[in-house]
Amino acid sequence: MMNVHRIYKKGEAKKMPKNTKEKNSKGKKATTKTATKKTQPVKKVVKKTEVKTAPTAKVEVKKVEVKEVTKKDEKGFKEVAIEKIENDRPFTIALCVILVLLAALIFTACYRRIPKTSDGKQVLATLKGKSITADDLYNELKEEKGTDALLNIIDSYIADKEVKITKEDKNYVNEVVDYYKNYAEYYGVDLPTFLANYVGLTGIATEDEFKDYVLKDYKKTLAVTKFIGDNAKEEDLKVYYKENYTDKLNVKHILIEVDAEAEDQDAADKAALDKAKSLIEELNNTKKDKIDSKFEKLAEDNSDDTATYSKGGLIENITKKDVEEAFWNAAYALKNGKYTKEPVKTSYGYHVILRVSSTKADKYKDIKDDVKKAYAQSLISGDSTLLAKKWDELRKQYKLSIKDDLLKKAYKKNLKAATSTTEETEKTEE
Repeated sequence: MMNVHRIYKKGEAKKMPKNTKEKNSKGKKATTKTATKKTQPVKKVVKKTEVKTAPTAKVEVKKVEVKEVTKKDEKGFKEVAIEKIENDRPFTIALCVILVLLAALIFTACYRRIPKTSDGKQVLATLKGKSITADDLYNELKEEKGTDALLNIIDSYIADKEVKITKEDKNYVNEVVDYYKNYAEYYGVDLPTFLANYVGLTGIATEDEFKDYVLKDYKKTLAVTKFIGDNAKEEDLKVYYKENYTDKLNVKHILIEVDAEAEDQDAADKAALDKAKSLIEELNNTKKDKIDSKFEKLAEDNSDDTATYSKGGLIENITKKDVEEAFWNAAYALKNGKYTKEPVKTSYGYHVILRVSSTKADKYKDIKDDVKKAYAQSLISGDSTLLAKKWDELRKQYKLSIKDDLLKKAYKKNLKAATSTTEETEKTEE
């Protein structure tokens, strides 16, 4: 199945923009939840006089070129972008053909008698000197993409057994659907048209159908991630916890973006830096008991982080893995109630940070399930062959036995290709 969903870290990832055309009451662009994630800045696309912000992930389109969209540096559990859309397109088309033909067979079987050959085979079509049977069609489709279609059925069954979808998961699926709706709106087409023409996903007629498609795909991701985490060694999980789970901070920040479209980038960078420094100077001239309220006012009037400026720049319960290293180091070094005396630069621009409060990290035993998921996803992001290997193990756990010799041979061939490194593949081809 085509991986059209983005994988996020639950409760921590940047939300999709609700609508690329929406603007808040101050006229700022509706873009992201927080500007402190490890992403590259979104490059603004201007059409006539209306400013539109492309959704924050990279989507390869065939008809219209997107100038630049966001792509995560890492593939965290709910963090990374769409994978291998183009590579999965043939399977999607073939699977749709199979489903349509099977539906047609069932319909006709119910309402009229299908002719049969002398040996009992159903005849689907006839022409001079030949009858085409259901077996002929099955064998043809089986050789083309039969293995992919079979595994789609198998893996969906396993995912249904392994995963119970929560309200939070459903919300995430809705975000993914909104993400694609935003792109469709951006290009001025309806969702099915965008999916077919720009993503290569055919056979989707309604938003609800696409939502079901994304949900099934996401459940598979959750199933294999759970399998990896459940089979991880305890010592490995504890090491990962120690390295990645830290105290939680509540901070307020003001983001000053660097104009990515400026012809002179050095000048644009200096302008953003100077503005951030001027804000710090205003704080320096503010009485201590007025710092917090002053900071909130400056954030509301100046911050380019559209998700936090209206809240005085407040970002709650961040950990080291939620934000860029420079941002975390600066915030963690502060005492509660203190702010950075120099602007902090990240990939988004320059930040002025005020530390509000902190809480100790959750104990390992209390968040072990979350640690397992995050650990599993870190392994997946570092090994392109791991998913295929682990799916094979998970299927074996369910006692998978492929009876058809052709499909069994194709499965082993595909598995070998998917679990081979690039070097091994090149060596085999030589």
